[in-house]
Amino acid sequence: MNIKKLITIMAAAAVMLPVASHAAPVVYDLALPNISTFDNTITGTGSTVQVVQVVDGSAIYNYLDSNNVMQTLTVTRANGSPAIASGGYTSGSHSLSGSVYNINPSNNGTDAIPGQSSGLHFAFSSAVNAFGFEIGDWATCCTSSGPRPTPGVPLYGSGLWIAFNGGAATLPANALSANDNPGYALDGSFTNFIGAIDSSGTFNSLDFWGDGFGEFLVAGGSFRFASVPLGSVGVPEPGSLALLGLGIAGLASLRKRKNAA
Repeated sequence: MNIKKLITIMAAAAVMLPVASHAAPVVYDLALPNISTFDNTITGTGSTVQVVQVVDGSAIYNYLDSNNVMQTLTVTRANGSPAIASGGYTSGSHSLSGSVYNINPSNNGTDAIPGQSSGLHFAFSSAVNAFGFEIGDWATCCTSSGPRPTPGVPLYGSGLWIAFNGGAATLPANALSANDNPGYALDGSFTNFIGAIDSSGTFNSLDFWGDGFGEFLVAGGSFRFASVPLGSVGVPEPGSLALLGLGIAGLASLRKRKNAA
């Protein structure tokens, strides 16, 4: 095979690579009127968004999956204790779309990431890889709590964390002031939507927590989730693209030397 043809094949392969391979989850921190941004990403892959409204007194939700099979989403506290939805949340001109779970971030001194044990644990009977929900009362205070003892996360402030299947945690939102809450920045409402899509695989559980100690933090409203095709959402890690680019550049250089000879 000649050099020119090999370069063409490698370039084509770059276009065909699954874009989410070895990529971090794509995260969403949206004002409530913009939840469609998360939904549109899912429907753009040909998948369907499942929507389950949170109701008072509930911790187990049944729903029909895309194959019309009954599945279950169960909510507990991250520390294993029960989680029961109660009440709602309104701020400014916006209300969450259903009942809420009170989180109240706290630090037990042993969490790998402070606040983790005070969060929520979501368990799915059928694997998904996209999940989101509404948040209330975030970034109302505690936005300058000091540096985090978390490798690779030198940020200050009140953070919202997500971890898939007990794996590495992702920080989809961090507030250094009230204006970092997109709902507050939009129209003075302390409401927002947090979501994440990780199409490098699927998961059966997800943990969510905050580390703004002193906040009254609630999550719920409606749960939105889906299973999108693997590799359909995301941005390749720079290292992967760089290696591919170096390979193509090297072949091009080899071709020039061969022609010069």
